[in-house]
Amino acid sequence: MTARAPLTIALAVALLGAGPAIGERAPQNLDAPSAVRYALTHAPVLLAREADIAGAISTFVQKRATEYPSIAGQLQNQIAKSSNLSGSFAEFGIAPVGNFSQNTAQVLSSYNLYNGSAQIAAEQAKRMIENASGQLRVQQETTALGVSTDFYNLAALRRAVTLDENDVAYQQQLLDAARAQEKVGRIAGVDALRAQVAVSRSQSTLVQARADEANARDALAVEIGASTETTFAVPADLPEPSLPRASTDSLIAIAKVNRPEVAAAEATLEAARLGDAAIDTDLRPTVQMTGAFGSQVSPTNYVVEQEEINAQNAAAVANYNLERQLFPGVNFQAPTLVPAVTRGGPGFWQFGITSTFTVPFIDYGTRAANHRAARAQIASAQASYQVAVDGVVRDVRAAVRNVQAAYDKLTLAKASAQLARESARIAQLQYRNGLISFTDVTQTEQTALSAENDLVAARVAYIVSDIRLRLTLGPSDPVVAASVSNL
Repeated sequence: MTARAPLTIALAVALLGAGPAIGERAPQNLDAPSAVRYALTHAPVLLAREADIAGAISTFVQKRATEYPSIAGQLQNQIAKSSNLSGSFAEFGIAPVGNFSQNTAQVLSSYNLYNGSAQIAAEQAKRMIENASGQLRVQQETTALGVSTDFYNLAALRRAVTLDENDVAYQQQLLDAARAQEKVGRIAGVDALRAQVAVSRSQSTLVQARADEANARDALAVEIGASTETTFAVPADLPEPSLPRASTDSLIAIAKVNRPEVAAAEATLEAARLGDAAIDTDLRPTVQMTGAFGSQVSPTNYVVEQEEINAQNAAAVANYNLERQLFPGVNFQAPTLVPAVTRGGPGFWQFGITSTFTVPFIDYGTRAANHRAARAQIASAQASYQVAVDGVVRDVRAAVRNVQAAYDKLTLAKASAQLARESARIAQLQYRNGLISFTDVTQTEQTALSAENDLVAARVAYIVSDIRLRLTLGPSDPVVAASVSNL
């Protein structure tokens, strides 16, 4: 397998972040990196992925806790009262005490010194966290690309509004020129009417362009999880990053190490291998250690003992008084009384080790069937891992080709737009001087407008292809990819 950056539990927790900030949901003047950053903490699809990671971490922590000794304090009060009850030990001549109570205070501990299933289950849970973390990073990159694409599409729509405004102004100038030429009899009145129609059509296109821009802005706000009142700092001039200077092979090497799909597929493969090993955990011995220390007293026993002591002392005193009455001349020694019961007692402790080794003689083929199923899962996971690696190579190569193609198309679009602008300027001058017809000048303007729109589309396509290439390298922070700068 290719060496890669590990997805640790700490990284998984870091990916969760602090969750969506509570407060105003209508941020203002978001540029592309800010819009991506906002989406990474507020987009519902990412919050759902983060919830999956949080659940996987919770499962892992629970399973890992079974590997460590448990320590607990216990306070117990037991009260039992009965009357004329033989009890379960009557055959041994033991009758239960009619009134019994006992208080226990102790610290308990239990430790599975070796239990193969617990260790493997914890490792599987860890691999599931790594898989979920990889899936979250993939979703973050997908969201970053989607938000960036929609942001620059919004910029293109805003640029289209500007172009349509310029077209309206251009058509208005043609209308003014047509009316002036109509007054001097240079053109027929129908040309002035056609120019007026062209102005109306340009104004209609401008109205629709403004509506499209507003709709795109609202859609982008909802996409990042913000209010529709959010505003975006769309640049007037779209940026133009440089072509990547690194070779394709070096970019592929970087992507293999950093791509979350590879990490997630490898985690799934490791979990499948652990699943095969977990089948035979019942053949391994288990060793459990238990221990406790504390104090235990029985108040009812103290009462019974004290009553017996009181009766014994009373009998001794009565016997002493009787002897003195019967034999007054004899000096009898006073009886020694039994002291009262001392409540409380010494603490106790206990310690035990239990080792268990069980060997099933007949399983009716269940173990072999389980191993076949587990190894099929391993083979599937291995294939998925290889597909993930090959997919990274394919994505990087395609991204590099697309960037180069987009750059070449942008270069051609620049030249076409420049020529079209100059053609429209010359055509307007020619029309003012009566050298060409109104149809010729409007066709030239439409060609120029189309070339300008193609240039804007080419700029957006180049920016998006550049961002896509950055994301195929698996950056640790997708926001960096959305910030258009040199690779």
